[in-house]
Amino acid sequence: MMTKKEWTTVNLNKRQICFLDEISKKSKFSGGRKLSRTAILRAILKAANKLDIDVSGIKTEKELKERLLESFKRRGK
Repeated sequence: MMTKKEWTTVNLNKRQICFLDEISKKSKFSGGRKLSRTAILRAILKAANKLDIDVSGIKTEKELKERLLESFKRRGK
């Protein structure tokens, strides 16, 4: 079954774009395929969706990042 896709624009800084491009290059040159930035972001979002993230009271992007990292650590134990 195909899902309807919606488009959105995400503003990223140069460092963030380089991070995505580096993942793509590592994938390609280690025997895999070159991944698009969009595919990488979708995979990150799908992984984050599996976490139990407590977003109560968050007011900043920094706070959200900290909660995400906490959830990743808890999941890895």
